[in-house]
Amino acid sequence: MRAIALIAARIVLGGVIALSLASGCARAQLCPELTETARELDTLAAEIQLLTDLNTLQLTRAQIEALLPAVQDVRTTAIGFEQQRVALLRQLKPLLEQKRALLVRDEQAPDGLADQIEALGNDLAELDQTAGQALTAHAAPLRAILTEPQVAIITGDEDARRQVVELIEWVREMDDETFEREAPPYAEELAAPDLGLSEEEILDLLTVARAMSAEQYARDGDDIRGKLIELFRPTHEVADRVIVAVFLNPAMPKVLQDKLAAMAGP
Repeated sequence: MRAIALIAARIVLGGVIALSLASGCARAQLCPELTETARELDTLAAEIQLLTDLNTLQLTRAQIEALLPAVQDVRTTAIGFEQQRVALLRQLKPLLEQKRALLVRDEQAPDGLADQIEALGNDLAELDQTAGQALTAHAAPLRAILTEPQVAIITGDEDARRQVVELIEWVREMDDETFEREAPPYAEELAAPDLGLSEEEILDLLTVARAMSAEQYARDGDDIRGKLIELFRPTHEVADRVIVAVFLNPAMPKVLQDKLAAMAGP
């Protein structure tokens, strides 16, 4: 699944900047300005990518005005859990330092120390689970602001439709020998019994799609595509997590404000 590039973090400009700075890491300590400039350029690169992705959504002024407080609500929830995580990590740090000191002296750590470390690890895991549930709850108000096509772009649903079309076009262009050789292992790889699509059922759908004339496929292809899309479409829960993660982008509030100001004109 490939959602909006905000999650994939495919920042080409950022990658170029990072690569050019990598060779100058040693010099950065001698030139604080280089470190600061690199940080500023990284921020610009991230905002450029975010703006590029947001522009594909074609958000209206009303949507941006509604998104700003919704984004702040998500950030407030996230910050609260981050503060709890910091508190737990501060408790964990001296315990790990104690364990390290014992290992340096080749001494055995007492059972009580190991138990404390394990307990805090469990607390952190439980906090992460609670945080995930609390943050995912923000997906509903975000969905209410966005249109269905916008949600499809963000979550990768639109990409799933494209993948299905490409899959069927691929098998329809195969000759019989190639189809018999390549389609079965591909169907086996795609098989998802929990979605009601076994290897045999997928192969049957692809076989039917291949056998259709151009006119039949134009008329009845939607039914086959509708069944196969479930193999590529994110679940509702995964889609909710993606939506929240997108709008938790650190640059989101500033970028939304800037776009709103640009819409207002000079």
